[in-house]
Amino acid sequence: MAVTKLRGLPVDVLCVDSIAKYLFYIFLVDFGLEMLDLIHRIYEADESFRALNFMVHTKLYFSQIVLQLGIGTILPILLLAVTQVTKLAVATRKRVYAVAGGLTMIGVFAMRWNVVIGGQLFSKSFLGYTTYKVELVTREGLLMTVALLLLPLGILYVLTQLLPPWLEQEKRAS
Repeated sequence: MAVTKLRGLPVDVLCVDSIAKYLFYIFLVDFGLEMLDLIHRIYEADESFRALNFMVHTKLYFSQIVLQLGIGTILPILLLAVTQVTKLAVATRKRVYAVAGGLTMIGVFAMRWNVVIGGQLFSKSFLGYTTYKVELVTREGLLMTVALLLLPLGILYVLTQLLPPWLEQEKRAS
C-alpha cells in the first residue's frame, strides 16, 4: 500500500483484502501452533522448563509477553478479525491493515529477539544467567542492526529501478 501511494496510484482494495484475509488465517494457525508448543513444554516440564519459565517471567517478560504475544500477535488477530466480521469503509479497512501489518512486524522482531538474545541469556548447563547489553558501534551493535534492517529495503529499491515491476500498469494508466 505504501509503495502504491508513493507512486501516486490507487490502492487495489480487493488485493489488499485478500492479503489481509490470508494474514488473518496464517495468524490463527501460527497462534495455534505457538500455544500447542507451550502446552507441550508445560506437559514435558524437563530441566530446561524452569530456566525458560524464569526467563519469561523476568528478563523476557516485556519482549515475549507484551511485544511478541500481545502487541505482535493477539492485537493484529483482533484487528483483522474485525475486518472479517464487520463491514468497514474502504479507508478504515486500509488503516486497520496498515496498523495490523506494522504490529505484525513488531511481533516478528520481538520473536527474533527472544530466540537469539533469549537463547544467550542462560547457560546450557543451567548453572546461571547472563546479561545482554546493546552497544552502539560493534559488530553486533545497534548501528549494524539498523544497517542490516535497512539493507533489504535498499536492495528492493535497486531491483525495482533495474527491473520495474509496474511498467505495463503505468503504460495503461497513461
